[in-house]
Amino acid sequence: MKDLGEIRQEIDKIDREIVDLYEKRMDLSTQVADYKISTGMQVFDPQREIAKLNAVAEMAHTDFTSHGARELFEHIMCMSREKQYQLLTQHGMSTETGFEETDSLDFTNATAAYVSSSEVAAGSYFPDACRLLLCENWISACETLKLEEVDYLFLPVQDPESGYVSANYNLVAEYGFYILEEYHTSPEPQDRYLLISRDRIALNGADKITMCFEAPDVCGSLYHLMSHLTYNNLNMNRIESIVINRDPLDYRFFMDVSGNLKDAPIKNALLGFSEEARNFKILGNYR
Repeated sequence: MKDLGEIRQEIDKIDREIVDLYEKRMDLSTQVADYKISTGMQVFDPQREIAKLNAVAEMAHTDFTSHGARELFEHIMCMSREKQYQLLTQHGMSTETGFEETDSLDFTNATAAYVSSSEVAAGSYFPDACRLLLCENWISACETLKLEEVDYLFLPVQDPESGYVSANYNLVAEYGFYILEEYHTSPEPQDRYLLISRDRIALNGADKITMCFEAPDVCGSLYHLMSHLTYNNLNMNRIESIVINRDPLDYRFFMDVSGNLKDAPIKNALLGFSEEARNFKILGNYR
């Protein structure tokens, strides 16, 4: 039997070789990115990745190492894509968000819809120059904005009956609206409110992004999308989901991330989400 110290020395030698090979592979990924920039190719090629993962899994000699090789290369390929996304954004090929920045919102002669649970907060948020319209529920309020009967919605983040917020955010996504600002009357979750508009507007100094996307009920689908946050050192503040399809089972995820749409790490992450997630949307960049 080998001495433990000798075994560890061999492991250290192999680890140095792995790191050396990893850096060589990432250098090749940079060359791939240069090629894709010049040709306009997409970074994410799911069919090629599946074929590659199947191939490396077959190279292993046991079921355990086969599974491990697949998982290892899933991570390596994630890192390779992140490197390519960074290079693409550096060349100005980031995702077009369509948001316009503004210093402030003008509520003069504007109309805002609200529901009964947000009546007191709406009265303290809007100036007298803004007319307020009471609606029966979230859906009727959304319909008034959709029909352009009002300029804004002012609605509670949390459903007062269930305590969930994903259903309310889902309405924002389904109607194609955008979040302009979040308002607090207290630190409690039930005292948070959203200002919602038809327009893609971001106030200067916005430091919070809400996005949504869909992912199938497949092992690792959400986990691998999270790499866009991990490798860009971004902070996720909240994630919730709602079932949008039962057969097959599909989810829509709602995520809050700290940052501004102009930040380079945010641009990198958004490019990754937009290429790899289904029906990716930015619901707002606000404060």
